[in-house]
Amino acid sequence: MPLLRVESFGERLKRLRLDRGVSCAQLAQRVGVTEGAIRQMESGQTKIASFVIGLRLAKELGTDAWYLANGVADDGAVHEGADGIALRVAALEQRMTSLIDGHSPQHS
Repeated sequence: MPLLRVESFGERLKRLRLDRGVSCAQLAQRVGVTEGAIRQMESGQTKIASFVIGLRLAKELGTDAWYLANGVADDGAVHEGADGIALRVAALEQRMTSLIDGHSPQHS
């Protein structure tokens, strides 16, 4: 059974940008960074954007910042404070556990 490959931040950023028909230059201008910075993020040279740039990228790409950063969709509920963070971390941990358990070498 082949291993499931999890999409990286850069791959997700590029896919969302292309899905919206936006060039690197256009996205860079809209969020206030250089085209090179967008290309570095997409290629994996920059693992993740700064907090503010990440928020701007998510807004311009019409997605949730949490999804853009982690690949885990927000459940749509409004979460505030520590409880909201705990729920999001639990969702991410659950996703990672299912990927590891279901696709580890010992299960192949």
